[in-house]
Amino acid sequence: MDNLNVNDLVPMIARHLDGFAPQTLWGTPYLMGPDGARLAVHLLMGRTEWIVVTGLYPAESPDLRGRSITVTTRRGPKHIAKKIVRRLLPRYLRDLKRHHARAAMHAERSDLVETLAAFLPGNTVTASEQEAVIRWRLGCMYGVFEVRDHATSIEIRNADRELAERVAYAINQRST
Repeated sequence: MDNLNVNDLVPMIARHLDGFAPQTLWGTPYLMGPDGARLAVHLLMGRTEWIVVTGLYPAESPDLRGRSITVTTRRGPKHIAKKIVRRLLPRYLRDLKRHHARAAMHAERSDLVETLAAFLPGNTVTASEQEAVIRWRLGCMYGVFEVRDHATSIEIRNADRELAERVAYAINQRST
């Protein structure tokens, strides 16, 4: 496999990887896989006999760094695909799956916070990576909602029955 262009090699590797297809973006060849999996392929410091395959995560996951392996091209695309499946994909796909699950939980949390903020008078929302806190006040009525990915705590003081029922209904609708 000497003097082989990486752009020519990637489609050959893709034939041996289930669910992956070759794609070139901005001159860089990628193997695009299921559930947003994206593997970048490039030469190791310009040496044609070695490539680096890096599993990339979505840009909104700065806590995850790409996972990489280095593989020789001398044994062909089938060997490269085997090395990717054995050495890169297990941990990379596990981390990618966790990222998607965490993103889904954050989206659910954001939906609940938007719903509550829409009908709570005089509210302020403070959000961080782990939780969102809604504080509201209307006359002598006030309350605090702490919404986390796995739990929600609610404190309502001096609220009338209608407002308490609306809050309970909104939360019940989100949990079903």
